Amino acid sequence: MKKAIIKELACDKSPFCPAKRVCPVNAIHREGFTKPFKVDAETCIGCGKCIKVCPQRAIIMK
Repeated sequence: MKKAIIKELACDKSPFCPAKRVCPVNAIHREGFTKPFKVDAETCIGCGKCIKVCPQRAIIMK
């Protein structure tokens, strides 16, 4: 099954990340205010909702 992956260099690290807000399983998180967001591959269900709302197009499926 494909999972979402965030391209760290493309992520703007916004505290208002729309992709984080739409994730139905809360798989998107970050470890510090200045760090880029990451996707927990074990939690991600591959729904693709995050890809549709990311304004930087920083999320891909692999």
